[in-house]
Amino acid sequence: MQHDYIIRNPLGIHARPARKIVEAAKGYPCSITLVKEGRSFNARSLVHILSIGAKFGDTITVMAEGDQADAAIAAIGSLLVKVEGLGEKER
Repeated sequence: MQHDYIIRNPLGIHARPARKIVEAAKGYPCSITLVKEGRSFNARSLVHILSIGAKFGDTITVMAEGDQADAAIAAIGSLLVKVEGLGEKER
């Protein structure tokens, strides 16, 4: 299964949001992959998530297979579209 999400954080996916994505992915037993422009990235790897280079407005596909795949996609997707609460300082 898979679902597309559009990055809504004005700063994109940098270290703090990437860490939250990895932590969320490790909480599910299924395999989770993020895809951007045809390139696949392991959602459990901080280095992989950072190397996506996701910026505001980019589309990321979250793919998952196995137990709790639906829940994993929803959890990761909610972080991708989240604007606040990802460790950003209030302005």
